[in-house]
Amino acid sequence: LQNVSAPGLLLFGLTVSFAAIDWGMSLEPHWFSTIYGLLVMAAWGLTAMAFTITALVMLSKREPMSHVYAPSHFHDLGKLLLAFVMIYAYFAFSQFLIIWSANLPEEISWYLRRLRGGWQLIGLAVVVLHFALPFALLLSRDLKRNARRLVIVALLVLVARGIDWVYLIAPASYHGEGGDHPEMQLLIDFVTMFAAIIGLGGIWLWYFLRQLRQRPLLPIGAPDLDKALAVAASHH
Repeated sequence: LQNVSAPGLLLFGLTVSFAAIDWGMSLEPHWFSTIYGLLVMAAWGLTAMAFTITALVMLSKREPMSHVYAPSHFHDLGKLLLAFVMIYAYFAFSQFLIIWSANLPEEISWYLRRLRGGWQLIGLAVVVLHFALPFALLLSRDLKRNARRLVIVALLVLVARGIDWVYLIAPASYHGEGGDHPEMQLLIDFVTMFAAIIGLGGIWLWYFLRQLRQRPLLPIGAPDLDKALAVAASHH
């Protein structure tokens, strides 16, 4: 795996960029952004880190993992989660700043559509739940070393990721239908799309847990396993 990891990262970057363009940007064919692929890549990284923390906290309560993870490990994971939160916010704000300052009709329409018809409230929720609140909480060293508190922030990030995906994708196909109550129609559409995310995510989670039960939680053949376990034991 070490021999293919470096070219694998390059291939991953290309496939994520192509997928972002084909599945996301193409929904609004007259709009384009050179940062969009990096934005989606950062989003996937943030989701993966938040899910990893959630899974590890759950596993750390059971044998044999209960004697493996120490507060220092969760501290490091919390710092990585904070880094991904900041990276995604950096790409998102960079895209907004460039497009908003240029004010070109074919580009600015993407943001104008998301600043009207109730979508601005969802955008505000993304700013608060996806960046401001996790950023403020993860500045605390004590929180990052506390697994129970850290997993709450990780779950908050996962929920915010779902809201952000709806904010990025849904306005492309929403044209204000709903008669005299467009806000109610928007709420119904939002709940429907979020339920679809939970449903598909539930199927994936079921398969993940099924595969997890069939494999050892510790890398038995790792040459440095004993050393790592000794270091973990010294921190308990």
